[in-house]
Amino acid sequence: MASIRLFLTLTLIAIIVLVSFLSSLRGYRESMSEAETLFDMQLQEHAKLLSLISPSTNTSGAAKLLEELVLPKQGDLELSAESLIAYQVFDDQGVLVMRSVMAPSVAMSPLEVGYSDRNFSGYRWRVLVIHNPDEQRWVMAAQRLDVRYELAESVILEAVIPTVLSIPLAAVLIWFIVGYGLRPIGQLAQAVRSREVSDLSAVRLDNVPGELTPLTLSTNDLLRRLQSSFNREKRFAADAAHELRTPISILKVQIHNLLEEMAAPSATLQELQLSIDAMGHLVEQILVLNRTAPDQYMVQFLPIDLYKLAQEVISSEYEAILEREQHFDLEGSSAIIRGDATALRSLVSNLIANASKYSPNHARIRMRIAQRGTRVSMLVEDSGPGIPAGYRERVFDRFYRLDGDRHASGVSGSGLGLAIVKHIVEMHSADIELSSSKELGGLCVSIQFDAAETKQEHKGILT
Repeated sequence: MASIRLFLTLTLIAIIVLVSFLSSLRGYRESMSEAETLFDMQLQEHAKLLSLISPSTNTSGAAKLLEELVLPKQGDLELSAESLIAYQVFDDQGVLVMRSVMAPSVAMSPLEVGYSDRNFSGYRWRVLVIHNPDEQRWVMAAQRLDVRYELAESVILEAVIPTVLSIPLAAVLIWFIVGYGLRPIGQLAQAVRSREVSDLSAVRLDNVPGELTPLTLSTNDLLRRLQSSFNREKRFAADAAHELRTPISILKVQIHNLLEEMAAPSATLQELQLSIDAMGHLVEQILVLNRTAPDQYMVQFLPIDLYKLAQEVISSEYEAILEREQHFDLEGSSAIIRGDATALRSLVSNLIANASKYSPNHARIRMRIAQRGTRVSMLVEDSGPGIPAGYRERVFDRFYRLDGDRHASGVSGSGLGLAIVKHIVEMHSADIELSSSKELGGLCVSIQFDAAETKQEHKGILT
């Protein structure tokens, strides 16, 4: 069903048209029956009047008398008695003593009292035969059936046409009335649609109709269950990550002390240290992912200089880059976007860390930030192995790593870095694309943000 409003309107109009048609058809038949009765009575009056006219009266005089006394006018049809009424008068011997212009010279009907339908003079006629024993004469009066039907239909149509013309008006009224009646559904939809993603409180509407109450209650029950589920997930992720921080920190301290005490640290202990560091990194990534989840995080965007923010993140990550003797370039200029500073720092940090970890020693890494019109682009390129085209969408899945835990680079990871990047990109309504770097040969990550719209927003820029 495309539209309840359209369905109800068309259904009601169809019912009105059907009922109007059936009632009009019945009314037409009854009106025609009554009209025929009235015309027969009128024809009987004509015949009686003719039976009283003296045979000495000429034809034109009889027609004029009928026209003045019985048939002054027939609505919009101004017909003379000669064209509307045909008559014949016979004596008891069957001799024609008087007839109208439209009447034939032979009897229009057999000399039998009563009504009958006959054809003559090119028309179908309703004929009445009466006998006047006092005057010893037979009188035949006939009336054209086509004129009868035309007169009757003109009267009936005058009553039916207003009903037909009222149907479009009824359709317009029904359309607006049904729309008014369905307004609470639109109000409920607007109340749900206009909410923030983190607002799962109950929907409250005034004067909710009884038909909409079950839907409102079901919606509120769903929101309540979603809120409860999100709260459980949030508490579990946050508690688990925070509880893991302490033992991991203790393990780091213990393994560091053990390595210091040993004159020649074994390869097993070094592997254990790397595993503990990877576990700590995983816990931190889970915390970042949980803090930036749209259903848990109320986003309050502020104007941010993306170029300056990238400078700060690079300075904090630069020591790890130097250890691998990698060359890092930051190109571009100030570019203002609206966003959350904490989330964007995590995005830049993950992009730089991925480019550095999965590129070999002495590799080149380049970040370019530029504004073109209403868009701000961030490109991160490296000279590493890159990602095959068939896997570029899957690397955004949580805990997915190319080649699994046995990555060709030998670098441990959690599989959450690019998932967090994609999450933050979606939170800022930006676009991200992975491709091959044309200049460096490795992976190219391109992110497109919306630029801040007004100059006033540049005041109080956060980095």
